[in-house]
Amino acid sequence: MQRMFSPVLLLLLLTLCSLDLFARDAMGPERSSFRLNEIGIGGGYASGRLIVSKDDFDVYPLYVRIGFDMSGAVGLSGSTSTLQLSFDPFVNAINAHESGIETGVTVFLRYFYPVSHDFSLFGEIGSGPMYLSIETDEQRNPGFNFLNQFGLGMQYKISEKLALNAAYRYRHLSHGGLRDNRNLGMDSFGVVGGISFLY
Repeated sequence: MQRMFSPVLLLLLLTLCSLDLFARDAMGPERSSFRLNEIGIGGGYASGRLIVSKDDFDVYPLYVRIGFDMSGAVGLSGSTSTLQLSFDPFVNAINAHESGIETGVTVFLRYFYPVSHDFSLFGEIGSGPMYLSIETDEQRNPGFNFLNQFGLGMQYKISEKLALNAAYRYRHLSHGGLRDNRNLGMDSFGVVGGISFLY
């Protein structure tokens, strides 16, 4: 597992740096109603229990976050709160009855409520397509699924351009009946955390 994570982590870090440089070049003096406001990287841990076999399974998320402030587009431009749309590509290692990965992208809506200048609380809801590489009694063969996630978290600004994030999440994996396979779903709870460049 450690051998797999080294190149993946390096690729995610290079992607993060490239996106940060691109964002700095692309940002103009004007702030539009829909604008890039965060690029980050993070990881974490989640666990659950399979319904049929009663086996435990562990998930080790690793993701990049590309967030867009859409407050102005929904009429929150004068508010201190922020509504964010983010795209979070991920590669998650799985440790269950066999080892494997989840990989895909989750599209999140995230609402930030500032408690102070540097500290905000947020709620998030997201869903997106993913590939599950292991066979389970719940989902049968490896293949296409959706990953649905709901969470509560916090963001702490280290500076005006850098922030730490942490969240507690509920995760539900399902293919929604789009495959000719059993679809009992796989539920887990976990924590994630990361660091972000802010714009």
